[in-house]
Amino acid sequence: MSSEFATSASVPTIETISPGEQLSRLCVRRRVPITIALLALLLVVDGFVFHGKPRDVLNWTDPVAAAGVLLIVVGLLVRSWAAGTLKKQKQLATTGPYAFVRHPLYFGSTLMMIGFGALGFSPWSLAVVGPPLAYIYWQTIRSEERLISKLFPIDWPGYAASVPRIIPRRLVVPKLSEWSLALWLKNSEFQAWIGAAAGLLALKLYQLIG
Repeated sequence: MSSEFATSASVPTIETISPGEQLSRLCVRRRVPITIALLALLLVVDGFVFHGKPRDVLNWTDPVAAAGVLLIVVGLLVRSWAAGTLKKQKQLATTGPYAFVRHPLYFGSTLMMIGFGALGFSPWSLAVVGPPLAYIYWQTIRSEERLISKLFPIDWPGYAASVPRIIPRRLVVPKLSEWSLALWLKNSEFQAWIGAAAGLLALKLYQLIG
């Protein structure tokens, strides 16, 4: 009898994962290629199904176009501010942009998405692509918070209770002393600027061709 218990105790427990959790993990793990695919789908659906007409990104007399470009630039600046203060998995980031929102990188990305959306995509196209994108990054945020809470079990609860997740309640004035170019480069934030420039160029070409 004792040997039977010993044998059964040594059998590893198999984790049961629901289909919804499997989908969530897949979205988090493959979020970059899925995002690229969804953005490509947005261009196809907008151009060939709903026939959206992109605005001229260089026409600053168009208030909507100007607002869209401004949101993209502000989003990039917020992301750069965050990337220059973030020491991944070494310490809990609570200063700079992390003092007014827990996920400033995603806040900046949200501003950029709204900016690109304002530059002329059909609302119907955005309605097709927007919900999947929102789902992917909501699951990513939840996954990251679970990891951070394990890495910093003492500091995280108080920080999470006092700082909102993604919608800021107050503004914080940037301090250059808290920002590091080396961290900005290490976190590869230049890729966001290259991607945004490529997106704006693509919209300009799309507008000229259309």
